Amino acid sequence: MAKAERRGERDETLRAGWQALDAGDVVAARRLGNAVLASRPPVEVAADARDLVERTDVAWPVLGYGVFAAALLLTLVLLAVLR
Repeated sequence: MAKAERRGERDETLRAGWQALDAGDVVAARRLGNAVLASRPPVEVAADARDLVERTDVAWPVLGYGVFAAALLLTLVLLAVLR
């Protein structure tokens, strides 16, 4: 019965992770997904947990474009002020 209880706990943790993602709490969803993966779940549950972790990954290209746009805007403002 212990295996069934642990599987139920993993399923509940994974379900809580998806609910956190739906609610907009990306950090909690990522932590819960990693907690499920750390418990060595069955293949199906591990695939769902990996999907959850991948969906909550940081969008690095978007952040790069944002930094570039901020630097460009700062340059244009400085040029406008100095002229």
